[in-house]
Amino acid sequence: MFDFEKGKIRFIRGGKYPQSNSLLIDDDLRAIIDPACDEKKLRSLKSERPIDIIINSHGHEDHILYNYLFPDAQLWVHALEAAVFKNMDAFIDQFFPPDDMDEKTRADGSQLMTEVIKYQPREPARLLKNKEVLEFGQTRVQVLHTPGHTPGHLSFHFLDEKVIFLADMDLVKFGPYYGDNAASIEETITSLQRLAKIDADVYLVSHGKEGIMDGDPAHIQRYLNVIYQREEKLLDFLASGPKTITEVTTHGSISNGWCGWAAPEMKTGRTFSSRPQHCKAWTFNLATDLWQTVLPADFHQSLQRLAHNFFGLVHR
Repeated sequence: MFDFEKGKIRFIRGGKYPQSNSLLIDDDLRAIIDPACDEKKLRSLKSERPIDIIINSHGHEDHILYNYLFPDAQLWVHALEAAVFKNMDAFIDQFFPPDDMDEKTRADGSQLMTEVIKYQPREPARLLKNKEVLEFGQTRVQVLHTPGHTPGHLSFHFLDEKVIFLADMDLVKFGPYYGDNAASIEETITSLQRLAKIDADVYLVSHGKEGIMDGDPAHIQRYLNVIYQREEKLLDFLASGPKTITEVTTHGSISNGWCGWAAPEMKTGRTFSSRPQHCKAWTFNLATDLWQTVLPADFHQSLQRLAHNFFGLVHR
């Protein structure tokens, strides 16, 4: 079941989105960080011995996917993420500016998250703070507030095992994702620079083919460099003269033309500030393709209708 073990740490790889990797602390207190790897495996772990604590690195749907399996566990999160867990409107607002959605779109989004993600409002039992040390028995974990991907994003340093779980600072070749409403390029850079200074033997992350790598800060630097490479591509393209937002997103200056990732650089104020309609269409098409890996066939039509309404599209 486990893909990596050290001390009381048990790492479990997830599948494709909307799953992500999970980390079990199998100690006197039993905790799981981001229960989103695999429903069958998580149910099996629960049947062996109760899970006392859920810790969510942040409030994105692919990290809280199976929180509902553990209704009796305490929920621990950073204070800046707490509202996302308590209120559906706050959950949706982390992705889109509130003014971008009318009441119908928001209602459709709420239905989508309730039916697919099984989102359930939940009151955090503990708000975690940067650098505090959590003790579960033999295992000591230092909380690292690493904002950028989200304002309250957390990483976790297992002090005696010299393991860091970086969560969605995930070191994938694609580079950092910071395209949501509350994300920050600047905070992403600062967080990664801090993480690179910590001595570690192993990095564990939420996504990617393996999710496990040696604790070489060169992995973090390579990941960081993608931000600067994106910026250089954009500036080189703009050097030839003013461009429309559509020209920028179709040129491939940012993330090989994946327009879903184009908006972050545009939020810096250097160029543009809005997203083209075809960018929303690309995002929707990717999402529905991925959801088909986890949804029964008879739900696909309902999902398409909801997602098209949620992204403000007309079904073709």
